[in-house]
Amino acid sequence: GIEMLEIGGRIVYSTCSLNPVEDEAVIARMLLEAEGCVELVEIADTLPGLGHTKGLTTWVTSDKKGNIYKSWDEVPEEAKTLVRPHMFPPPPGDNTDKLNLHKCIRILPHQQNTGGFFVALLEKKAQCPWEKQVKKFGNKTNGTEANSTSNEATANGGAANGGKEGTPEGSEEPPKKKPKVPKFFGFREDPYIYLQKDDEIGPELEAYYGLKLSIDLFLTRCKDESKKNNLYFTTEAVKDIVENNKERVKIINTGVKAFTKCEHKGSECDYRIAQEGVLMLLNHISKRKLYPSKSDMETMLLNSDFDTPPEINLMTEEFKKQLDETSTGSVALIFKDKDQFGCDLSVEIVGWKGKSSVRAYVPKNERVH
Repeated sequence: GIEMLEIGGRIVYSTCSLNPVEDEAVIARMLLEAEGCVELVEIADTLPGLGHTKGLTTWVTSDKKGNIYKSWDEVPEEAKTLVRPHMFPPPPGDNTDKLNLHKCIRILPHQQNTGGFFVALLEKKAQCPWEKQVKKFGNKTNGTEANSTSNEATANGGAANGGKEGTPEGSEEPPKKKPKVPKFFGFREDPYIYLQKDDEIGPELEAYYGLKLSIDLFLTRCKDESKKNNLYFTTEAVKDIVENNKERVKIINTGVKAFTKCEHKGSECDYRIAQEGVLMLLNHISKRKLYPSKSDMETMLLNSDFDTPPEINLMTEEFKKQLDETSTGSVALIFKDKDQFGCDLSVEIVGWKGKSSVRAYVPKNERVH
């Protein structure tokens, strides 16, 4: 990745690990081998509001047995095949201080209720040392003839090369040939096809759910464009990246599943809300949002017969009134309360309102939670 950068170009190294051997140790080795041609960029100031800690400058390493080592000198001979020198922090000194490992950031799970992440931004200042080394290729003759020609050229002041002193004949680097490689490796993913602004699905979702998002920000993944079984939402920026890199980048996954097709179930709309995207979607729909009480949620979630959802007449009067005013189809069930500490508690799940019953789309093994 560093070699592909132009001078002044930047690249992000990021992991979902908090192990310094996979994080700061990798960055430190790259910076040391680059010899000042690559530098870390301060990024903390560009991420206001993001809780994080600075990158580590010291750490310890362990082997599979849990033995802790503070330096390479402490590693026993039998462990040196797995524990390597570059896994340790670089020794203190001027070169080490210039690495500025503190410019990396560590995002810890408790800082904003996320997974753990490590992020470093690198900028290329000049060609790296290994990029400056140009290999020379001699004539395709036996070793004696090649050496003889080279010696004669040196002795005669480069006469064999038109007067270019010190340059053996035929030592120029041959033109590089582009390797013939397939455009994509491995399994070919289904295409990402964005809906058009005038797609007929737009007015249908707007009327049924009160959808406020532009329909051209939704994509589907199927070679047959007429089969829009799942609709995934992306932002405008992500759409630009996908649309402008179709032939250059193999995208494995993108977007949040917002709607999935459910024909012939008595609903006026062919699409129901997908559980994966309910949290994102709730802020962008104005209809079909219902607010059950705690007892209503318990009735739906503790229903032992998954194939037979609870009847509407088992619900509280307030919730029954909401259900009576709602036609058959997909609904968002939103339960709001206070937890034991007095903090706001909100549970959002997808449901289905039938003619005389209401179902919560939550798997059996998750309902107890």
